[in-house]
Order: sequence, then C-alpha cells, then structure tokens
Amino acid sequence: MAPHFYERNMKTAAQHWDEWQQQRTPGRFTDWGDHPLAFAQICENAFGDGDCDFIEYIRRCLPDLSQAHVLSLCCGDGAFEHSLLQKGVFGQVTGFDLSAERVNAGNAVFESAHGDACAQKIHLECKDVNTASYGTAKYDIVFAKSALHHIENLEHAFEQIARCLKPGGKLVTIDFFGPTRFQWTQEQLKVRSWFWRNHVPEDLRKDRDGNDIPEIGRPTVQAMIAMDPSEAVRSGELYALLKQYFAPSQDIALGGSLVNLLLYGAIVNNFDPAIEKHNAVIRDAFSLERLLMDLGVLGSDFRLIIAEPLARPTPPPGLSKRLAKLWSAGAK
Repeated sequence: MAPHFYERNMKTAAQHWDEWQQQRTPGRFTDWGDHPLAFAQICENAFGDGDCDFIEYIRRCLPDLSQAHVLSLCCGDGAFEHSLLQKGVFGQVTGFDLSAERVNAGNAVFESAHGDACAQKIHLECKDVNTASYGTAKYDIVFAKSALHHIENLEHAFEQIARCLKPGGKLVTIDFFGPTRFQWTQEQLKVRSWFWRNHVPEDLRKDRDGNDIPEIGRPTVQAMIAMDPSEAVRSGELYALLKQYFAPSQDIALGGSLVNLLLYGAIVNNFDPAIEKHNAVIRDAFSLERLLMDLGVLGSDFRLIIAEPLARPTPPPGLSKRLAKLWSAGAK
C-alpha cells in the first residue's frame, strides 16, 4: 500500500477508536462475547467448564508467570489487562494502542488509582503496532486480545513479537480468524438466515423502534474501510501466517461462525440474560454451531492460541547487514 494511503487509513482507524471510547454506553453489550450466557457457553465449550474463563485458563496453562512482564498489543484502555494483573496472572503490563483517546483514558484511570497496586504496574503507549519496534528480549509474554485481526502488516508484527520475547517467551492470543473484511462464507449466511427465521422469536427480530432487523449480509469492503480500515484487514490470512512464525502449544477453536453473526452488533442487546426464552435461543444456536463445526460445515472464526516462536536459522558470519537481511527473509 502506498504510504499516503496507509497514513490516511491509520488516521481513520485511530479516529474510529477515539470516537468509540468517547461514545460507548456503559452497560450495553458491544459484541457476542459480552453477553454473559454467550461468554459462559464459549468457556464451557472451550475448557469444559463454564466457570473457567479465559483468565483462569491462561493462569492454569502458564502458572509460573505471576511476575512476568507482558506486552499487550491493541490494548485499548487497558481494562482487560488490569483484570489480568488483579487476578495475579502476570506481574507488569506495557500496552500499545493506536488510539490516543483510549490510551490517555486508561492511563488517567491507572495514574489516579492510588490505592490500587495493580494500576501502578500497567502503562499504555500510543503506538502503531504495524510499524513500531517492540524491543529485543524484553517481555515474557506478548498478549493479543482481539488485536491481530486489526494488524495490516502482520509480517512485521510477528517478527517483532518473536524478537521482543525473552527465551521461552510466548504469544497468547484470543482473536478473530474469520473472513477478511467480514466477507462471510455462503454457508455461514445460509445457516444464520435459516436459524434467524425459524428459531428466533419475532420480538427479538425487531430493533428498539419496532422495525424488522434486516438479514445479515456481507458488508462492502468500501464500507468496512470507511468505518475502520483496520477491521479484519487480513483476518482470513491470519491463522496460516501465524503458524509460519510460531508453534502453537494450545490451539482452541472458540466458534463464533454462527453465534457471532446471530448476535452481531447491537442485536446482542435484544437478548436479555434474565429472560429464559432469550437464553434458550442462544443455547440452541451454540448447539447448532458446534454440530456444524464437528461436521465440517462451519469453521471456527475465533481461537485461543498459546505459541512459541519458531527457531529461525541465523545468517552465516561475515555477511553484510543487507545480505543478512535477505538471507533471513529467504530462510522463513
């Protein structure tokens, strides 16, 4: 991409997330995983225990990292990172995010929380992870929650992650690996449409003004770029590319190929966690999604992966910096 297009896109993406921070409504869900029953179902399917959430699972997998220094990519305002510190999973967090508004909001909260020891162990920086240097052998863990699918220059990011990790360090990611720019597969759209028309009560298919909610389709790429150029920018390539740089020790399919589309956007707020009829629809959707995943009809759009960098051959001694770089590129 030409530099001026890239700069314009990153400015648009930063503005989108600045506005998101300013305009978000406390108490409203923003995606499928915010709904408490959906979150519990995700955890039960992934870990066999609805009471074991992502934080607890990471703690079980990485039990000796309570003092670890973590780099969190696309960290937003750092709220999730703060919860990791509160629960003793990690010891210190540095976060990078493109949105100055989100970074400043998070740092303001942490700097004013004088009685909160965890808040003093987290610092956020406004950086573009597509171009920034992450350092060398600096972190025990690189954490990427809903981050990698917003990164356009994945090759740079993966190289930087591998470089910035200490020996034995790991990448931990919970992310969207589904279709690039939300260009949903035909199977996803067919299943979602059938379930929406046949298994979702009519009142749940209305918006707050009583109008019918339209069927989910593929957004135009132009509309996606206009909203947020970083959204799912290369998500369809992400899974295969990650495995060119890292060896997963944990790779858990979280689903979302149906339920994410069912609860897409503001629709998730139609489903009241206190109403059993609403919860029954969500449970049925998860059951169908799992069945279709097992049959190979649907894939998993979301995954939890814990991985270590693959060993990279070192260039022969005596090469110039330029030749060493070319040699390393060819050795990938």
